[in-house]
Formats: sequence, structure tokens, C-alpha cells
Amino acid sequence: MYNVSKLSLATLRERINAQTRTVEFKTDDGALTQMVYIPKFTIPAGAFENGAFPAKDMHLGGFFIDKYQCSHKAATPFARGCAANITVNSDEDTTNIPVSLPGKVVWTDIDQPSAKQACANRKINGVSCHLVTMKEWATVCFLTKLLGHDIRGNNSYGRDVRDADVWDNKGVPDSVQSGRVLSGTGPVSWSHNGTADGVFDLVGNVWEWVDFTITDGVYTHKKSSRINDRDGITASDTVIEIDTMENGETWPATGTIQIENEIITYGSIDYKGNGKAILSACSRAQNSTTAAAHADNTVVYQLTKYCITPGGATAYINNGSGISTSDTAIVYTDLINGPGNNGFAVGDTLQVENEQMRVTAVVSNTLTVERAINGSSAASHAKGVAVAKVSTQMQNLSPANDAYQQNYLTTMRGEDDLACMALPATANQQTNEYKDGFWIRNHGVRAALRGANWDLGAYGRAGFALYLIVAPSNRSAGIGFRAALSLEVL
Repeated sequence: MYNVSKLSLATLRERINAQTRTVEFKTDDGALTQMVYIPKFTIPAGAFENGAFPAKDMHLGGFFIDKYQCSHKAATPFARGCAANITVNSDEDTTNIPVSLPGKVVWTDIDQPSAKQACANRKINGVSCHLVTMKEWATVCFLTKLLGHDIRGNNSYGRDVRDADVWDNKGVPDSVQSGRVLSGTGPVSWSHNGTADGVFDLVGNVWEWVDFTITDGVYTHKKSSRINDRDGITASDTVIEIDTMENGETWPATGTIQIENEIITYGSIDYKGNGKAILSACSRAQNSTTAAAHADNTVVYQLTKYCITPGGATAYINNGSGISTSDTAIVYTDLINGPGNNGFAVGDTLQVENEQMRVTAVVSNTLTVERAINGSSAASHAKGVAVAKVSTQMQNLSPANDAYQQNYLTTMRGEDDLACMALPATANQQTNEYKDGFWIRNHGVRAALRGANWDLGAYGRAGFALYLIVAPSNRSAGIGFRAALSLEVL
């Protein structure tokens, strides 16, 4: 790592590119695959958004990522190498292994769970790869900006919408799917750093699954640690010692943890430094889980919930019997505000499962609502069902059925947990900062796609495009994936 305050931007770019390299690995099943090492680097505080983001230096990198979108190891330039819509659900599957090579039909028509398992089944020196995380994807996009490269890609049926419709601006057409191109066949401008050693096709061709899901617009962030007690803990202990904390200095003063299947809240934390802490005033067996003994060195996850919708919020119905089709009063609990929001107000539009409602009065934690607005239909909703505020920053699309919202990524969130993920703080206008579109459906479970596909045009120009619309089970010819590998485990 180097002191970014003492380097010019030009020198910083030179040093990062000098450490970026393509490596060809032989997988444990005998296939070849190419990955790019993303070196450790620092984005200086205030590098973007006219000095507003990030709020402090952001340390990123230090991992391998696939150079190209994944293909099946049996793929050719003319065939996908496997049937469409196959399911990969066994860690013993050595037939359906993804590889990253140029000039292949990319692996699409795969759901997120299968993509995760397929990535895990690719082993290098006995170590599993993994589906790219939100942080890893964002790292490469932030690096592209830092390097000053105006990245291009297949966002317009074989070329970039900003480039002339001429031969040398196009990739090699994919004969399996019109509009797609074969992996890594576009011009060098389609790589993250504008060189042949870069990561290709971050913009367009096919959307890519990343390992990130939301439920009713809410993301649960997990930071790991382990029990640090030779005897473990009993089912009644209310003090828990932990070590090997992930970003221990950022753990909240009070919070929630998960140990195996048990949810526990803690009332205070005594952080000792060096990744060690003591959690006190612990309340066991929360959220209808069961108190249990847990052994020393068992993984402990600290859980923090974030509403992902800029200008939105999510809470949960707390009426004893839920609400009927005609009830107009909603008692809510556990409000989670999105960035720029402060609770519910008169005039807000709410999304409750597939029904939209309008708030007509707010008294404490009780909302009076007008039911079945915008062409939606009234329905019964059980206690615990989410109540999500529809953001005024974005369009309210398909409100009558399976509504979603859309606009552009305008500014990024700065929380310690989220700044590295390129998630929007505001989404109200297109700018040249991040350029790309943002879509969210704030009801149900949604898995993240990034990067855009071959027909997104101006909505996908920088790799940041974020699509939180579809369920993890979704499959299409416009959705693929790529893998990553942590350097420390090789």
C-alpha cells in the first residue's frame, strides 16, 4: 500500500496498472481459466462527487476476478456447452464448471443459486472460487473511474451506443443469441483499464449476478467474528467474548448477532482492539429462534439492516391479526429509513406486497391509508408483512401489478458498511459521475444484477448499473455471471 496523499493522480494510475495482471489458472478438474489480479489500492477521500465521496480514504482490491464473463467449460464459439436452464446444486458437480476464456458463448439462462454453486465448484489448488460480491464488483467500477478510463461495452446490439456503428467498434456476434457477442471479443476500450490486461465486458453484453439480495427493499449486512471462549457459551450465557472481528471498530454499540440458528441482541460492546470484544447484556433466542450452546470458535455474524431505496423506508405490520381488505389503519414497527428519508408522512405512497396505498394521516406509529390506489387491488396482509415507502426520487412503474421504481444512480452511500458497494444515496437524475441506471422492486426477495445487457443503451455506460428487480430464481438469455477468488487463500 502506498500513501496516496503523496502521489499525483497520474503516478497513482501508473502504479495500479503496473500491478494489474492476467493470470491463467488450471482448475482442479483440468480446465483453463483466466483471471485478473486487482491490486490493493486506495481511493482518496473526496475523489468523486466534487469532493463529497468517499468521506474518507477507501481501501480496496487484493483479489482475482474473472477476466471475461463466464462460459461453461464445454462452450465453444458456436455452442453454449450445456443445456439452457440447467440447475447446479451439488458441490460434487465437476461437469458444470464455469471458465473465463475469450471467444466463447457466455453462460446464461442460469439462476443466482446455480451461479453461486457453479463458481464454488471451480477449484484452484483445492480452493473454491465464489460468485463476485457487491464489493468486488464495485471495486472494479471505482477503479475504472480512478484510472480515468471512459469504459465502453456492448450496450447496443454488438457495440457501445456512444461509438460509431462501424466494424472495429464491435464484438464478434454470438450465433446463439442475437445482440450478444462472444466473451472478450470487443475492442480494448471494453476493458476496465483500457488495456489488454484488463477485466472485459463489465459494461453490457449480459447482466451479471452478484452475491447480494434484498427482502422488501432491505439488505442485511453481515460482519463476521468468532466465539473466543475455550468452553464455548451455554444456552443461558448473557456475556459473549469474540475475536477475529471483521471491522471491529465499526460494530454498533448495541446490536444483533447470529450464531448458527440463534438470533441474539446485545446491550453493550467493549471493543478491546485487535479484533477482540466483549458483548454484554445479551438477550437470547430472539426472533422466535431457540437458545442453544455454541462451541468455541463458532462463527458470529453481526447483523445490520439497511433500506436500499433512496428516499424510501421499510417497516412491518404490527396489527395483531394483520389487516383485512377493508382496514384503513396500519400499526407499524421496526422502521428502517432509506437515505434521505425520515419516517412516513401524509401523501406517501406505500407498497404492501402487490397493493399500493396512500397515507392520509400519521399518528405515532399508526398510519391511516387509502387502499388499492394506482390501479392495484386490495388484499389481506398478515402481521409482519413489510410496508415500503415508494420513493419520490424515482418513477413508480407498473403500480397496478408487481410495481418497481427506476431512475439513475446520482450519488453513493457513505456508511462504513456500504460505501465500498456503490449503492445509491440519491437516484434522481443522470449525471456524468456514475452515468448508469438503477432499478428496484421493494417487495419480495430480489437478487442483484450489475453491468447492463446488450440493449440497455445510455442506462448502462460505466458498469455501475444496478438492477434489483428479479427474484434469485430468474433465468434469461440476458443474465450471466463471473467468479472471483480471494488472494489470501491461495
